Amino acid sequence: TDHLIEWCRTHELECKKLFLDSMQDAQEEGRSKQQLHHGKNQIYVEMAKAIFLHDETEEFRALAQANPGMFASSIHSRLDVLKSKYWKQNMLLGQMGAGCTYEELISSGRTRNIIDMIQKEFPWWANLHGWWRTNPVYNNTWSSANSRQN
Repeated sequence: TDHLIEWCRTHELECKKLFLDSMQDAQEEGRSKQQLHHGKNQIYVEMAKAIFLHDETEEFRALAQANPGMFASSIHSRLDVLKSKYWKQNMLLGQMGAGCTYEELISSGRTRNIIDMIQKEFPWWANLHGWWRTNPVYNNTWSSANSRQN
């Protein structure tokens, strides 16, 4: 999981495409919305090459370089597991954290302790929250009603 998260951190454009870049995020960042022109599987293949390059088992390293497509479904499954765990942790925050950035959440007295507890149990939450916080596909506590629009 650490290698998957690190790959996402260093491949921002691909992740925006993979995780359905939101129009709101694009507007807030002064850029155009990124759209997926090729299938997600192609991104999973690229992820597999990089992630399994660091595997402890030489056999997996060689296999991932020779045939990374066979690991694409594993990458997809792991992202689904992370999504489920992210949802579970967001339930602890409820509407208090809806649409808020990680920085806003840790600077608030109302949510700081909850965030500390979440990160002890699920250390990848902050990274995932940065990518998924305003996307209802990934964040079940966020909706357009929470988007701070006037």
